[in-house]
Amino acid sequence: MSNNPFLSIDQQLVGDIYTSTEAMDNLITLCDDFGSRFGGAEGERRAAEFIKAKLEEYGLSNVHLEPIDYLGWTRGKAKLEIINPIQKTIPCITLPHSPPTTLEGTIVDMGDGAPDDFERRSEEIKGKIVMTTSVVAPNNSKRWIHRNEKYGRSIFAGATGFI
Repeated sequence: MSNNPFLSIDQQLVGDIYTSTEAMDNLITLCDDFGSRFGGAEGERRAAEFIKAKLEEYGLSNVHLEPIDYLGWTRGKAKLEIINPIQKTIPCITLPHSPPTTLEGTIVDMGDGAPDDFERRSEEIKGKIVMTTSVVAPNNSKRWIHRNEKYGRSIFAGATGFI
């Protein structure tokens, strides 16, 4: 129950669309209950069914799902091996939309991948394979850093690969 003394007036003026928690509740359900929602994935299909059911619940007519041909990327097998100075196979998965390739090179460990580190070490990156952690809030960064930004900074600095 809200402590907002103007809630009834707000509801009369704009209705439940503005004052209800329904939109946030639906967003939480989509984010927490359906897992990955990449196109063609099981989570995407289940989320679409959830949205369809909600639209029908809200009284919309002719609600249906449209099948489409999936022209996207499908994650395949990946293998990462260190061959020198030690030999070790490292469990890994490909980043979404990574093209297939065989690549050998020297790895540059960029730690958590903070933007300042990329600027400071850009010359060291050229022609190498950059490796970062998946940490999204590096210690010396003032903001959240997504892996896509780390990847982009690696490519911009001339890296031949990204781990």
